[in-house]
Amino acid sequence: MVYANGKPENLKAFRSRSPKRLTITIPYTVFAALEKRSAEEGRSLSNLAAYLLEQALQPQTPENP
Repeated sequence: MVYANGKPENLKAFRSRSPKRLTITIPYTVFAALEKRSAEEGRSLSNLAAYLLEQALQPQTPENP
C-alpha cells in the first residue's frame, strides 16, 4: 500500500482531510430550488449544496465604501 508521504503513521491525518458525507433533510421547496439551480448551472445537486454550504461558512468581510 502507498501512503500519503510513504509513512503509515501519517495516514490518519491524510484521511481526516478527505471529503466527508452528510445526510440532511430539507424542505421540498429548498430541494426544488436546488434542483432547478443545479440544472441551470450544469452541476450536481451534491456539488451545488457543498458549494453553497462552503460559501455560507466563509467569514463575512465588510464591503469597502
